[in-house]
Amino acid sequence: MRITIIGLGLVAMSDALSLGRLHDVTVTGPVPDRIEAINRGEFPLQDPALAGYLAEHPVRVRATVNTIAALEQAELVLVASPLRQDPVTGQVDTIELESRIEFAHTMCPGVPIVIRSAVPIGFTARLQQRLDSQWLICAPEFRREGAALQDALNPARLVIGDRGRLGTRVGRVLASAALNPAVTLRQIGPSEAEAVRHAEQAYFAARVAYFNELDSYAMAHGLDARQVIDGVCLDPRIGRSANNPCFGFGGQLMSRSTRQLVDATASVPVHILPGIDEANAVRSSALAASVLQRAPRRVGMYRPGHSAPMTQLADRLRAAGTEILSWDGEPATLDAFKADCDVVIAQRAVPELADLGGKLFCRDHFAA
Repeated sequence: MRITIIGLGLVAMSDALSLGRLHDVTVTGPVPDRIEAINRGEFPLQDPALAGYLAEHPVRVRATVNTIAALEQAELVLVASPLRQDPVTGQVDTIELESRIEFAHTMCPGVPIVIRSAVPIGFTARLQQRLDSQWLICAPEFRREGAALQDALNPARLVIGDRGRLGTRVGRVLASAALNPAVTLRQIGPSEAEAVRHAEQAYFAARVAYFNELDSYAMAHGLDARQVIDGVCLDPRIGRSANNPCFGFGGQLMSRSTRQLVDATASVPVHILPGIDEANAVRSSALAASVLQRAPRRVGMYRPGHSAPMTQLADRLRAAGTEILSWDGEPATLDAFKADCDVVIAQRAVPELADLGGKLFCRDHFAA
């Protein structure tokens, strides 16, 4: 099958690589440098599974900045454009996404167009009506940042926002990308599918916030947080997933979905959802206070990849007059970075920080 993917981000790349094992895939977007890299076989995707997957599975993926050429003879179009969000209001801007969908709709009459972006609830139904299109459906993605390819190859489930034959057809194509042939497929309404995606992310945000608050309580009262968490997670209804405290649910996925659900439920008497973001902010304040108790002159932020919770924590420490250094992943500078800092903050207790001893500030209770 000839598949065109509009987008060059995390979702688009993981879709292209997983589908490109069995299909002819063309990706398109307005970033020439990234297009050239893809055509050289250098895929802009941070995932530890990438090198091994490409070594074992040749993929048929090409890239072009020419969207018209990319859509020629396409038998299926996936649209996975990033969505901009106002940092103050939390409102999602869908104008660019809509223009790309409308263009594909005009260029490819009778070809299924699948929305993979995390659109607001009700977006697909409104656009179907406006375009008078029976070929537009949504199929939300469920990818973790840093493990997008792994999740594309081993999905726990596929949710398709169409109950009819078109949804079945699209579901089969997306399922073909999985290495696991027994993928659970659910066909539901478009708005319900959009809601599932956001509700799942918001649930995990609430779970992360809960264990973070439990850890903050243990810090304040001198309790062994791991012992408490281990005891709580013995209950099979709770389980052990996503129970290791961290600095917050950063990135874009959880916070955006939580914001969208809060907006969508504005007229409903809900209490948990609006409190999740507040819990995240309180966690940053508690961690900053704990670091400042050590009276450090210079604090190092160990973050090989960008981490939104660490940015929030760094801002709070900087506001208190603490000098902040960041290490972004350059191996040659790591030793000097560790030596220059009075305290080094890290989300996880990785082996390369083991020599720091008491200089390391990390709330990782389940380090391997």
